[in-house]
Amino acid sequence: MLAALILLLSPASARAEGSASGCAVVTRANVASCAVAASASVAAEREGVAAAGGRRAAAAPWFPSNPTLSFRGGRRAADSEGRGPVFNYYASLSQEIDVSGQRGSRRSAADAEVAARTSDVVATKRRVAAHAYAAYFDALAARDALEVAKRLEATGADVAKATRARAEAGVGSKLDAEITDAAALRLVQSRIHAEREQRVALATLTTLLGRDPTQPPAIASGDLEPLGGSDALAASANLRIVQERPEVKALEHEQRAHASRAQALRRAVFPTLTLSIYAENDGYNERVLGAGLALPLPLPQPVGRTYVGEAAESEALARQAGALSLQLTRDLSNALANAAAAYEAARAEAALFTPERITRTERIIADMAAEVEAGRLAVRDAVLAQQQLMDVLRARVEARHGLAIASVELSLAAGAPLEGAR
Repeated sequence: MLAALILLLSPASARAEGSASGCAVVTRANVASCAVAASASVAAEREGVAAAGGRRAAAAPWFPSNPTLSFRGGRRAADSEGRGPVFNYYASLSQEIDVSGQRGSRRSAADAEVAARTSDVVATKRRVAAHAYAAYFDALAARDALEVAKRLEATGADVAKATRARAEAGVGSKLDAEITDAAALRLVQSRIHAEREQRVALATLTTLLGRDPTQPPAIASGDLEPLGGSDALAASANLRIVQERPEVKALEHEQRAHASRAQALRRAVFPTLTLSIYAENDGYNERVLGAGLALPLPLPQPVGRTYVGEAAESEALARQAGALSLQLTRDLSNALANAAAAYEAARAEAALFTPERITRTERIIADMAAEVEAGRLAVRDAVLAQQQLMDVLRARVEARHGLAIASVELSLAAGAPLEGAR
């Protein structure tokens, strides 16, 4: 338990440095944990836990104040009867004692606040992990899109070359050659755009890993596939899952904390007792030992102070936290339903692009230049067919990317475990 608490409160920079060697190549297995270790947001939430722990320590003392030791003395001169001179003194030790139970209420409030801040840490870690997965899948999709763009650029160049050769040989139209050149130019533009998208995606991923995006970017490795267990999550979505989300738990703990503070303030109306013992040497060496009891007299507001306003404020804040928890539960339930629907739609869309269809499409595109060169395929028909078939390859990457992102959103909405986030 102590080791887990130390890990939770340890500086993020130290953990990030310790895990840097394992984050040189970003994969599905380490992307979330690397991003969480480098996250400044997670580090800030951990400091919130530390601050709440300090307030809990402040509520731990048994007594509401430290003991008070007082002493006073004086010299009494000799009197007419020949007594004196003597030294008179008065010493007392007093201690305030809580008899209303405020300490227990304050400790309950502090414990609830620590629990709330701990839930905030968990929620932040999960959000950071989800963002890391999304950035990772963006990088993989950009990589795959660039590979498609390069293949299509090469194919377009081959078709344009074959068409230009036919035109120069006098068996083809120069107009057809210009058309295929224009189509090839568009494919070059698409490749340049894909390269830019990849650089942007890698810069975003590198930033999430706590590294300088202006330096060589992170290396993203892996297949563009959805997170495991997403099908089961989509089938088992329900309200109970949402009620266990750390965001909801944090508000529930906040409600408890405000209620406990209100209870402590209500109990503050009852006065604390002050016990004291004293010793004095009065008169002419007249020694006295004794004890005392002091009891404050509470006066009703506005004459005195009874903390009624502060207690009413804390009670209202507790009710507010309860209402916010209810609203958040409803919002998260709606988000879960939407995420499940989006995942099922993305899964159905991705299923359209079967391996057989993609293989057939790639083969047709690869053979297109030879068909044009042999005269078996009209150039304008080739350009039109090429555009349609290229759209299939691009749409496949987009569909796989959409499915992967939908799985991340579903896992986050369902409160499913994410690597690097508890």
